[in-house]
Amino acid sequence: MTLRSLRAMPWIGELPVLDLANTVVRGTGTGDGDIDLLADPDLLASWRARAADRELAELPLGQLTDLRDPVRRALDAAARQAPLPDPVRTRLNALAARAPVTFHVDAAGRLTEQEAGGPAAAAVARQALVLAAGPEQARLRCCHAPSCGMFFLARRRDQAWCSVGCGNRARARAARRSGRPTD
Repeated sequence: MTLRSLRAMPWIGELPVLDLANTVVRGTGTGDGDIDLLADPDLLASWRARAADRELAELPLGQLTDLRDPVRRALDAAARQAPLPDPVRTRLNALAARAPVTFHVDAAGRLTEQEAGGPAAAAVARQALVLAAGPEQARLRCCHAPSCGMFFLARRRDQAWCSVGCGNRARARAARRSGRPTD
């Protein structure tokens, strides 16, 4: 991942739960370590400006980091098709219980479920549980391209990377390792 795309954060702004989970970029820091967007004041400010949910973006830093850990652990387990660790499940269930849900029937008679407010952490916890154990779990993936590690919802069954750029980096790395020309 380039420094320019890191600062632009094109992956932020889709779903609040993914916005929070994707505040860690794997293998791009000094010595190929991770970059924590919440730990750098400039990157944190950029993330807050781009996040999909204003209430989430305005949470104090300590609350963001406390919420991010169980969210990332839940999404990681779900992306691997593994069961949620008990402490993660318990923590997210407790948080999600604080986000009330209402039902709405539209003019065409369709029933929809809607969040009825509540704390941002509760809504994000509920989204994490829905992604980790709901019907979207089959689409949840973790990008394994070099210097990425972002969680994303696959649009195709065979989608392995979160973006075209990540796919290009992964294929180029594979070609270099095999000794094939990269053209």
